This record gives sequence, structure tokens and C-alpha cells, in this order.
Amino acid sequence: MSAVPKTLLRFSRWLIVAALFLAIGGHWALLQTVAWASMIVDYSRNGALTEAVEKTFDGQHPCVICQQIQKGRQSEKKHEAVQLIKKIELFNQRTAELVYPSTSSSSVTTRAFLVEARWDAPLVPPPRVA
Repeated sequence: MSAVPKTLLRFSRWLIVAALFLAIGGHWALLQTVAWASMIVDYSRNGALTEAVEKTFDGQHPCVICQQIQKGRQSEKKHEAVQLIKKIELFNQRTAELVYPSTSSSSVTTRAFLVEARWDAPLVPPPRVA
């Protein structure tokens, strides 16, 4: 058997890290950091550094990049909410009616119980044939 080259292993690991980074929304944090840095540089040209930092983080002076990031996050949240609703709507519950005989032999009474169907396999392994 041939061994997998180290470069391919490294590439696959970095690919997994990048996929996880994007899945948890790291791209928004990275873009927001770039936007804040550019805002501090822009605002410090016209005033003191402390004023630039204050204007950057007060929330009343958003730049174009910050506005686009906010729109992107909101559209992403709406998309996640729609997917969650679809998953809930597709879930199907089955009910079963259990009939128990009464203690007296003259009449049979029924008691209905709602039982949720199990879709997963039991945790105990099946018995082995000797």
C-alpha cells in the first residue's frame, strides 16, 4: 500500500479547519475585524486616535462594510430559521392505542395512551446464537 503524502494530509487538515471556521461564522468575525481596523485608520486621519476608536465602536457611525456584514448576518439567520421550521414540519409522530382487559370478566374497558414511535434502534445488541 502506498502512504498518503504529507502535503495531502496537511491540505486536508487545513481544509477541515477552514470548513469549520466558515460553519461557525468565523468569516463574519474576520470581515468585522477588517472593517473596524479600516474605520480606525479613516477616523484617525481627522482626529485623535482615542476619538477614532470611540467613533468606531459607538455603533452610530457604521461604515459600508459594517452595514453589509449586518445584512449578511440577518439573511443567514433568516435562512437558518426557515430550515429549522422545515425540519420540525417534516417530523411525523405516530400514536398507538393500547387496550387492557378489566379485572372483571363481564366487561372490557379500554384505556388509550399516546405512545411515540421509536425510529432509532435499541442500544442493546441482539442475542447471539450459540
